[in-house]
Amino acid sequence: MNRILAIGDSHIPHRARNIPNKIYNILNQLIKKERFDYTFFTGDIIQADDFINFLNLNTKKDLFIVIGNMDYYGGNRDAPMYQKLDFLFSDNNKITIGLTHGHQISPRGDHMQLELLAIEKNYNILVSGHTHKEEVFLTNKGILLLNPGSVTGAWSFKASSNPSFITLNLNEKTREIDVNLFQLDIKSSKLNNLHSHLIFEDNRIKYK
Repeated sequence: MNRILAIGDSHIPHRARNIPNKIYNILNQLIKKERFDYTFFTGDIIQADDFINFLNLNTKKDLFIVIGNMDYYGGNRDAPMYQKLDFLFSDNNKITIGLTHGHQISPRGDHMQLELLAIEKNYNILVSGHTHKEEVFLTNKGILLLNPGSVTGAWSFKASSNPSFITLNLNEKTREIDVNLFQLDIKSSKLNNLHSHLIFEDNRIKYK
């Protein structure tokens, strides 16, 4: 089993002062038994060195980071626009996970444009941010679009203002994909968890 964390859009210090302590607590609970294998950060870090160090320490293999439109004003100017991970299942089927911030998409967060980008880049899963609207969306062509929202609940036109992130579990033997969207309700302090169970078959993702 490979564990992946998708997270981003911290916007520190312009739209948020810091990462909420409750988010740290939730992440620490998730990594109590085992660290994440990979972490995908959707950009717009600005200045969050302590949190990036925390993610580094709790990621066993690679931490992938892309540049966000606001990172030109911070310390993440040298990050690439795109990152990707090719993951081989035990039967040699390959699934590709792509990462981008998403500010090149117009209108922002548009599923059709994100799907076209994924097809162009040969991504089976596309992780993007920018809208701060957390969502899990499977297109008709079997491409999984993931937006972890904002880890700080930073303001945006479409945002809920609730801190959120996504975890994925990829089973290398069965090609099953478990997706968990975590959202912290800032009013009630309740942690919501939306779970999706999918499978990768015939070079497309389907609901199990």
